[in-house]
Amino acid sequence: MKQKKQNSSGTMLRITQFGNPILRRKQKKVSEKILRTKAFCNLVKAMFPVMHKASGVGLAAPQVGKDMSFAVIEVRKTKLRPEVAPLSKTVIINPKIISHSRKVEYDWEGCLSLENVRGFVPRYKEVTVEYEDISGKKIVRKFRGYHARVFQHEIDHLNSILYVDRMDDMRTLVTLKELAKRR
Repeated sequence: MKQKKQNSSGTMLRITQFGNPILRRKQKKVSEKILRTKAFCNLVKAMFPVMHKASGVGLAAPQVGKDMSFAVIEVRKTKLRPEVAPLSKTVIINPKIISHSRKVEYDWEGCLSLENVRGFVPRYKEVTVEYEDISGKKIVRKFRGYHARVFQHEIDHLNSILYVDRMDDMRTLVTLKELAKRR
């Protein structure tokens, strides 16, 4: 089911689905000029409700059809992850991973652009991310565990990588219904 949200400019945001070419393009850097526009701020604000309605914790610009290097993130406890520590609304603009741990963790991962499936994906246990916030301020933050996984997933979207590309074994790709049987 495609999620829609009308933003303040009157256009509908739809979650772009697997197979759409925009998901396989490296995204364009957000310039300072674009960052300062009302249209950009409205787009960012409109993405959070779309993400929430789809029960997501992150949503990258190409997932709503925008060829721009930014994502929104907000981690909340869910039925599938009741133990997760919350992370307040975060906007990451032109992000990059500047360092990571050697340790890798495997966990189940999904994506709003690949509905109702999950895969067992390796991710670095810790990452340090450099990005700009909505005001254009440069931020450097270290993330661990599930938060590190979410940031890696969203940054991958901006570099034309989907979680299925990271999987070691495609036989671990399962539907949500099948995964529920295993938990």
